[in-house]
Amino acid sequence: MRLLDELKNKNIYIYPIKQLVLTKEKNYNLDRIKSLKDLKTSLVYKSVLNTLEILETKNTKFKDLIAEVLIWMDTAKCGTKEDIREWKKQGYNLFTHNIGSSEIYKKYSSNYNEVIYVLIKTHGLIGQYIKGEVNLDTNRDLYSLIEKKLLTKNELKEILSILNECIISDVSIKIYEKEKIQIEEIINKIINNEFDEEISIVDRLDKLNEGISTNDKKIIKDIINDENVHNRLKQLFISNELWYYKSALKSFDIDSQIKILLIISNYIDGSKEITFAPLMENIYLNYKKIKVVNIYKQRIIDAYLKNMSYKQIINNKIKNNINLSYLIKRTNTTIEFNFMFSKVAKKLIEFCEVAYTSDSLYNKSVILLYDLFGFRKDNYDRFYNEIDYLETMNSTINNKSVLLDYIVGDKVLDVGPGGGALMDLILDTYNDKTVYGIDISSNVIEELNKKKIKEKRNYNLVKGNALNLEDYFEKDSFDTIIYSSIIHELFSYITYDNKKFNHEVIKKTLKSAYNIIKVGGRIIIRDGIMTNSNEKRIIEFKNKEDINILKRYVSDFKGRKIKYELIDDNKVIMDINDSMEFLYTYTWGEEAYPLEVQEQFGYYTPSEYEEMVRDTLKNSKIIYSKSFLQSGYQTHLESKINYYDENYNTVNLPNSTYILVIEKGSDNNEI
Repeated sequence: MRLLDELKNKNIYIYPIKQLVLTKEKNYNLDRIKSLKDLKTSLVYKSVLNTLEILETKNTKFKDLIAEVLIWMDTAKCGTKEDIREWKKQGYNLFTHNIGSSEIYKKYSSNYNEVIYVLIKTHGLIGQYIKGEVNLDTNRDLYSLIEKKLLTKNELKEILSILNECIISDVSIKIYEKEKIQIEEIINKIINNEFDEEISIVDRLDKLNEGISTNDKKIIKDIINDENVHNRLKQLFISNELWYYKSALKSFDIDSQIKILLIISNYIDGSKEITFAPLMENIYLNYKKIKVVNIYKQRIIDAYLKNMSYKQIINNKIKNNINLSYLIKRTNTTIEFNFMFSKVAKKLIEFCEVAYTSDSLYNKSVILLYDLFGFRKDNYDRFYNEIDYLETMNSTINNKSVLLDYIVGDKVLDVGPGGGALMDLILDTYNDKTVYGIDISSNVIEELNKKKIKEKRNYNLVKGNALNLEDYFEKDSFDTIIYSSIIHELFSYITYDNKKFNHEVIKKTLKSAYNIIKVGGRIIIRDGIMTNSNEKRIIEFKNKEDINILKRYVSDFKGRKIKYELIDDNKVIMDINDSMEFLYTYTWGEEAYPLEVQEQFGYYTPSEYEEMVRDTLKNSKIIYSKSFLQSGYQTHLESKINYYDENYNTVNLPNSTYILVIEKGSDNNEI
């Protein structure tokens, strides 16, 4: 790079470039990486190179000045052990890296310039203001450059515009393009000394979370009705900058976020910065090469905060917890916030992390531990399988698009929406539809709310029970209700009349839907199916050891009695429907086994399904009824098994999936 080569040739840049090239940064914003393994020695160096490349495209007389800011601005994130030790000895603020970097620049630059010092000290604050992490007046030092006649208004405007484009475009060009107009508006306020503003607590938390739901706004308003809570939060926001807030706290609900802020408010006297960097580094782990929130840690923290009242926090009378405590560290004007886990809690977390990827029998005992320690939010909580589950549900959306052909009317309800892909598809296909999703899983609703805000989706979400839709929606509320791969889960998990796998659950589910759709409205079902055939099938395992998975499955599965006859050390003969029921779980693999073995995917044959509908939903009309083998099963299992009929002829797998469309007839009374 020409610009960097020019700077390297100038001795005045030896110190900052050495820090960038030779050191491993510690205070990198984890929001900017997908995997913790990406946190390598060159991240800040690469970031500086990117910003300089953007700068090279600009025609400005301030190119050298801006380049110097870009080279020095993240120095505090770097440093050898000896450098860091010396910087701490000097009292430099390394967690609030713009301040720390400006202090390092002032000390070690052989060509000190007050304009550069102020630009380093304030760099990134415009972006942080947009995110709600700082107040606009944190940029007052910039206006002082005009007051001291070091720069004119137009000169400062030009420098700030280019500097912010370089910094924000390095993160994401899309973000810069999206925020460009707002950035220019903020720069105009700065150069015109317009720092007076009043942002409500609701709006501040909305910014910090990049948008919150209407329900969360109501929760905040209810909480801050308490004058003490309102005043505490107001004072904290007025007097402090917040660093790494989103990266550390975005997975926590709004109630937990407010409680954390109030805990810190007990210690803010004289503070100017609050950094959540230690918590950010603490809360993540690598899962399948993806950086994810450590759910086990989050759940312990959630439980800890849930047991605190706002009054206890305000009065600083928080009860101790044997597994967890909060940690406040203060250096000069900066407060560092983190949670500290007991030795027992650390071992439990470590055990769960390892166990999650271990043998499934071991995994079954872990699920009991989840319940024992209160990790699970509800019975449908899949932990990290939720990530895989929602991704899988979204990835199969092409197989579900046929459902759209049978939608009628304006108002559609997706029962058990999973990752939200079907709701997205409906909205993308029909821009005139009002779409609702209802799910009993807290995790699913949380993830969908985040997705809704992030992607600006216009669907409505309700946490509720699919067996009692009348409790959440009025009669004649919907034109179409869709059950896509959800009825088998209700059938498998819900205890009805003291037993699971009760076909009455399916009948009650459909009656509930029938009562809230309009005459002429439709219920669309896509789910597992059994074939009408009574034939036998032979499974030959290509890996002889895998026959033990079948033996274990037969013992563990409670949906119905699965029988097989051993005809060789790697071959069995069994009923065609029993064979397919096993293969559903076998296909998903060992990691998913503890959850999949609890579900019965095939629970009716097509003829049984149609007969049940006619008996249960009076005056209904079946518009469409078709079963098929979902693409992927055959291909995925080819490397694992051979599948034969009784005469050892190779045959295809039986139909796995069923689509049924039911229309509500007239003259129906509520069922």
